[in-house]
Amino acid sequence: METRILVMLDICYTFIGFVHRPFALRSCFPYLHLFKYFFHELIIMKNRLLSTSFKVRDKFVIPNSSTIQWYPGHMKRGVDKIQSSLHQIDAVIEVHDARIPFSGRNSQLKDVIHIRPHILLLNKCDMTDMSRKDEIVKKLKDEGFSNVYFSNFTSKHILKKVRNDIIPMLMKEIENRPRFRTDVMNRYNIMVLGIPNVGKSTLLNKLLEAYTTKRSVATVGALPGVTRSVMNKVKVNFDPETYVVDTPGILNPKITNVDVGMRLALCDCIPNHLIGKDVIVDYLLYWLNKHEMFSYVKHYSLSEPTDNVNKLLSEVALRNKFVVPVKDKSLEQKYRLNFEKACSHVIKDFQHGKFGKIMLDDDLLD
Repeated sequence: METRILVMLDICYTFIGFVHRPFALRSCFPYLHLFKYFFHELIIMKNRLLSTSFKVRDKFVIPNSSTIQWYPGHMKRGVDKIQSSLHQIDAVIEVHDARIPFSGRNSQLKDVIHIRPHILLLNKCDMTDMSRKDEIVKKLKDEGFSNVYFSNFTSKHILKKVRNDIIPMLMKEIENRPRFRTDVMNRYNIMVLGIPNVGKSTLLNKLLEAYTTKRSVATVGALPGVTRSVMNKVKVNFDPETYVVDTPGILNPKITNVDVGMRLALCDCIPNHLIGKDVIVDYLLYWLNKHEMFSYVKHYSLSEPTDNVNKLLSEVALRNKFVVPVKDKSLEQKYRLNFEKACSHVIKDFQHGKFGKIMLDDDLLD
């Protein structure tokens, strides 16, 4: 049965290559919808067959039962400064990762967000499974977030979306609610909030690029916690006069459970070294297997799915020649697999969307 399905998939891939030829596209067009359905069903059947070949863990357990916490001093100071400066703020933009629309959002800042006109930007939607978008929006609206916008700050169309969608949405919210700062009716202060490494500083730079001649003012880093100060005020528009206040990424003081912590780590909102890269890869493997997403099998040229992270990392290290030289007791130089580099490689593949579009918080919608 499995062989027959794989053969049919090969036929489908051959057909895909054929219809991409200009002379064949018109003649095949009436059958494309039927083919798409047939191809999708074959993929589902293949994944089901693969999922029965091994047993997936019932739940994920961190080795040594360690807890995941990261709340350095600059986050506590950031919360205090945000609360004390709220009287100067006209509106709030919260930025979060669309792959984890519920995990990690700071409960301490909910009051801040609801007091002022606000919008929630769910960034990195280009790497997110959007099949449950309506459910995500509904749940967020039930929690009091009525203005939700899915974004991709790296898109070539982002400047157009900033001018035509994001800022007009925010200004409409400001106009529809009583103004707290009545002494400066033609001047606006907008605060950007969010957890680490979700794109707050990138958004600030895009606002600058959209409305001024400046190209960049905020430091954008690949590691969580790059922005550590609060009330960095930057002028981004002249009519009306508008300033954006950048803030440090602020997590909850206490991460509620293992799944939330691991999802934050996978999305690079928590430094990898606090948990261990091998543990992060192990959780990714667990999550993919649990959701019958076996794209990693083909991506790493494995013979079958696995629930053993050491086996996965060994294959990745071997195929990419990730090795380090060592000397045994006889001083003869040998090589061992570099699991550290293999872990970094797998995490980077996830963060670049190599395993397909993923929404890690799907269980929070059930």
